[in-house]
Amino acid sequence: MNKQKERLIEITADGAISEDELADFIFIQHELERISITVETLQLWAERMLATGAIDAQQYQAYKEKLEKR
Repeated sequence: MNKQKERLIEITADGAISEDELADFIFIQHELERISITVETLQLWAERMLATGAIDAQQYQAYKEKLEKR
């Protein structure tokens, strides 16, 4: 992912996407869309687990607050 981030910066730095950069740009864009879908799916799953009690809501919130303080 780090290589893709660096490549995306290279591609977009000049504000234009040249023909030789287009394939890499589209690939990176596709990967970002796939990651976004995975994140949304995980968030929905976590919400469902909290709603059904499969994850203890108080414990979840305590861990979340602890993480946010870092």
